[in-house]
Amino acid sequence: MQTEAEVTTLGYTLTRGQQEIVGAVLDPTILRLIISCMTRYGKTRAVAIALLLYIQNNPADKPRRVLIIAPTIDQTNIIRNYIAEHIANNQTLSDLVDKPSHTTASRLKSEVSKKRITFKNNWELLTLTAHGAGEEPGKQLMGFGGDIIVTDEACLILDEVYRKRIGRMLGDKPDSKLIIIVNPWNRLNFAYRAWVNPEFRRIHIDWRQALREGRVTETFLQEQRDTLSDYEWKVLYESFFAEEAEGCLIHFNWIERAANKQTSLNRKYKAVWGLDVAEGGADLTVLSKTLTDGVHYKQLEMQVIRTVETMATANEVDKIVPKNELLHVDAVGVGAGVASRLKELKHRVVAVKGSQSPTVEEDRFLNLKAQKYWQLRTMFEQGNIEILNDNRLIQQLSQMKYEFTSAGKIKIVDPEKSPDYADSLMQCMCDPYKLTAWKFG
Repeated sequence: MQTEAEVTTLGYTLTRGQQEIVGAVLDPTILRLIISCMTRYGKTRAVAIALLLYIQNNPADKPRRVLIIAPTIDQTNIIRNYIAEHIANNQTLSDLVDKPSHTTASRLKSEVSKKRITFKNNWELLTLTAHGAGEEPGKQLMGFGGDIIVTDEACLILDEVYRKRIGRMLGDKPDSKLIIIVNPWNRLNFAYRAWVNPEFRRIHIDWRQALREGRVTETFLQEQRDTLSDYEWKVLYESFFAEEAEGCLIHFNWIERAANKQTSLNRKYKAVWGLDVAEGGADLTVLSKTLTDGVHYKQLEMQVIRTVETMATANEVDKIVPKNELLHVDAVGVGAGVASRLKELKHRVVAVKGSQSPTVEEDRFLNLKAQKYWQLRTMFEQGNIEILNDNRLIQQLSQMKYEFTSAGKIKIVDPEKSPDYADSLMQCMCDPYKLTAWKFG
């Protein structure tokens, strides 16, 4: 039963907070908008509805464009599917879509599920991904501009992509509107800068408002509170930008300092590469390069190896890494085959098995992985590391945790999704005793 606080539009019932989102998108005086809501509150659907209402009610005298940008294809599909659903279920919007005359009702949803939808009133709606497969992130956004620009899952869009591509789109037209939709995973990106910028209209909806609106139950919230860490609860249900997780391995202010650091290695240095090999599924094979002078580390590059077969992965790495430079390879599972092949290709490979015994302080660390991650933590804590300002890396580093076993040894606790970028950086850490003896002159 619909309450007085609820409104149904385009076949969907909007609660009070969703109405606020729709109203802000439709308001022509709000040119900068950022939205942070409890996870699965329906903020993306509310924005999709608002965009369709805007297009429907504002015919243009010249071509105008809505750009929707998300980090990956899967994430752009979410909002695109909402848009397709509402167009297919609304006759007015269906008639407004510029489609082949022979399009049947059964074919309509497929037609409007495409990346580009054009309307008869001079509007165009286009969905794009911020992270392509090319060498330069965001290159596929070149040449695009928009009257309304929406960034979904903004904390996962690289700051570099925003600075070089998305931010510049706003300069094409002085009255262009920017809408940022965010799950506030970290503070070191453009979304957090927008959140604290007084020029932006902020909409913040946490679990308390969602509970009042009947969008979630107390039982469900208690289940989530019992399951999630304090960090995850703060991000996903309090909807506030996180500083650091409880028991976090690397404090966020250390990460922030490392990402903004400008390191000058005055002594001779050596290159150390770290390769984290994907085990399959959604995991990624990530290769990082660092320079070290025996005391400091400087991350120079980080790239995804997109091949999946063992030999193909090794051959790709062979093209990138000079044979005289040290290469640490995650040699667990399929990584063992990659390491073996790279040795055959005459690379200076160190096969790393995180589950093996630590090489130092066996009474302190559970395994080699804990030892190497603790060394990485120490580099951050002492300010002796510079990393790339990459949101994927920063998010993963900020979510790494540690705990103590019953025997009092340090154990690393990974986030739910494999921390491929963080692991590749960790692989760059050299054995501290061997590093001390390494001659640099």
